[in-house]
Amino acid sequence: MSRGSAKRSLGQYRDAIADYDTAIRLEPYYAPVYISRGTVRNTLGQYFAALVDYDTAIGLKSDDAYAYVGRGDVKGNLKQYFSAITDYDKAIALKPDYAWAYVNRGMAKAELGKHAVAIPDYDTAIQLDPENSFVYNRRGIAKHKLGEYLAAIGDFDKAIALKPDYVLAYVNRGNAKADLGQHAAAITDYNTVIRLKPDDASAYYNRGTTKTELGRHFGAIIDFNVAIRLKPDYADAHYNRGNVKYKLGQHAAAVTDYDTVIRLKPDDASAYYNRGLAKYQLGHTLEAKEDFQTALKLAKQAGDESLKSKIESAIRERY
Repeated sequence: MSRGSAKRSLGQYRDAIADYDTAIRLEPYYAPVYISRGTVRNTLGQYFAALVDYDTAIGLKSDDAYAYVGRGDVKGNLKQYFSAITDYDKAIALKPDYAWAYVNRGMAKAELGKHAVAIPDYDTAIQLDPENSFVYNRRGIAKHKLGEYLAAIGDFDKAIALKPDYVLAYVNRGNAKADLGQHAAAITDYNTVIRLKPDDASAYYNRGTTKTELGRHFGAIIDFNVAIRLKPDYADAHYNRGNVKYKLGQHAAAVTDYDTVIRLKPDDASAYYNRGLAKYQLGHTLEAKEDFQTALKLAKQAGDESLKSKIESAIRERY
């Protein structure tokens, strides 16, 4: 088992499983080896096999908190969040000072949209492990979801203080600042993300959208260009670049971006609507009308009343 764990720590997951298999053949009633193999299988995305390992471990040793947390993690990956929470509850009952059980239970609650009830779990985890940057980041995300932007920024600040190269914390702090209208400060955080992770397409996209809010349209286009170069099928980047080009009067270029969005997301009502606006500006009124009609149909199907009303107004004003 020890050799398997060493291989796991080196990322040699399949070799580690082979060693765990051997250990199980030699000692089939030893619960920890099933937990270890389940952990590796979960890492490899072999979720159902991992569940079998954790079930076996719990059958052999029903008071092992680590087995319940491991099984909860697998269930979370399978989007079985209610069942995952039940496992975390059991782990916490067995080991009340198990910080990661609270963290993971909070994350499962957050996946269910229960951000307010996730926060107390993160609070407890922080009390148990106050130097854990990951938990501050997760609590900040929950507060952001609840519209508590300043409190969220405080948590992201703490996460960054504990781990100065924590890319996700900079991303999340930038997003919270952007939502507060602190666009220049948000750009500073996105700059840090790009410095730490220069191939992160979303960082360029976020910086581009924030520059758009500041009216820095040409700078925004440059950022969207980089995001698209790094991730050619980045539909949101094509969409927002099209929007900026439209604002700059580059209607033909905007149409090209909306064409790409529609190819990637054929049910995107907003892309058809915006392409219709750009085509109308180019004098392609019949093609524009077809786009408006398609956009209206898709908006109705999606139940988007706000967009539906906007499209109907555009049609009435032009035809």
